[in-house]
Amino acid sequence: MATYVGVSVADITPEKPVPLAGFAVRLVPWEKIRDPLSLQAFAFGTPGVDGRVTCSAVLVCADLLWWGPDLVASLTQRIAERYAIPPEAIVLHATHTHGAPQPGLTCSPLLGKGDPDYLDALQATVVDAVGRAIDRMVPVRLSRGVGTCRIGVNRRRARPDGWVLAPNPGGPVDPEVHVLRLSRVTGEGAHAEEAGSTEPHGSAASLTAESQGTMADETLAVLVHYTCHPTTSDAPQVSADYPGAMRDALRESLGEDVVISFLQGCCGDINPAVVRDGQFHRGGDAELAQLGSALAASVRDVLSGPMTDLPDGEVRVQTRTVDLPLATPSRDQLLALRDDEGIWGDWARHLLADPARLVDHVPLRLTLLSLSPELALLGFDAEVTVAYGFEVKRRSGSRVLPLPYTNGMVGYVVTDEQLRQGGYEPNESYPYIYRPGRWALGVEERVTAAVDAVLADL
Repeated sequence: MATYVGVSVADITPEKPVPLAGFAVRLVPWEKIRDPLSLQAFAFGTPGVDGRVTCSAVLVCADLLWWGPDLVASLTQRIAERYAIPPEAIVLHATHTHGAPQPGLTCSPLLGKGDPDYLDALQATVVDAVGRAIDRMVPVRLSRGVGTCRIGVNRRRARPDGWVLAPNPGGPVDPEVHVLRLSRVTGEGAHAEEAGSTEPHGSAASLTAESQGTMADETLAVLVHYTCHPTTSDAPQVSADYPGAMRDALRESLGEDVVISFLQGCCGDINPAVVRDGQFHRGGDAELAQLGSALAASVRDVLSGPMTDLPDGEVRVQTRTVDLPLATPSRDQLLALRDDEGIWGDWARHLLADPARLVDHVPLRLTLLSLSPELALLGFDAEVTVAYGFEVKRRSGSRVLPLPYTNGMVGYVVTDEQLRQGGYEPNESYPYIYRPGRWALGVEERVTAAVDAVLADL
């Protein structure tokens, strides 16, 4: 059973200065566009017994910090209504660049205030891009390879006064670069708009397999999975960060027609190794180019070597949720914080305004996109530390790649040991997304049990 994929690209660079998301210290609108933001839409389908190819899943990868829960709910509904694709079959993934507008209206404005006009334009762009990808579904061959790149470093370091955000060369880091190549099958396939789509966009999105023409084999797209925060620069400038620089460098060798997409791994505690005197410093154009070129070189090495062809199979999406326990604050604790002028006061006032928000658990959503019997992507609506990425790969024999920043955001998901240690990820980050409390011990067991349950469905 052949796998069909359609691909499209769209520009999502804001047209006017708006606040950028990701750094609490950067509250002014952007001063310039350093490099454009883009998204890549992938429509997956398989032919039925009648030869018709119906879109069964959609993956959108975008140069965003994440996808806000409100944006996910609205956008999946719009795509579902427009193209008759189940909302649960729509996978929205973000590279986690900190040089893009706030992708929703549910977070603290101290992390970057969302702009409704930008969000409206973004949704319209995504819906259109998905439609163009559906129109272009052709039979493809999937192949994969693995290389290494060492532009990341662990960012949790122990000091006498606690754990801080600082380079930790001895800490865990994932240097693997997983490359997925989508190649048009030799002698088959043509764009649906050339062959003629059998259904309008307003109904089931499909085309006829028998109507395909003849075309030489070619690479349609390359997807690159790597694990490192795109936080090279904190300047108030629009930027896709090093994933964008990687795409630019790869286009020089792959050509402008090849779609290049970045898949972010469990980078919750991994930063770019832009270090001076033992401390992180924020880079500029030179550092972005250096990091992007280094990752691009690793990708080229993989593409030029032997890659493993993946067997065709049903492309499908499965979801699962698990409740993660919270240490919810008391009303008295919130009252003591409400006059604080910073994030803790903003967080306390937000929760006090609606006591129903004071829950003792938050659901974590896992989304499994199976592309082949030998490869799947496992999305988390969270920022996830690298230990979980290792576990996903180990427990699946590297058949599954972790994909945080997917279909929402519940904040950092850390291990129990990191909860005990403290530091930014477990103790200081959650107010910015208005999560009503720190995780409670036991969160790790629940996450890994949920991962096991999802992997058992492969």
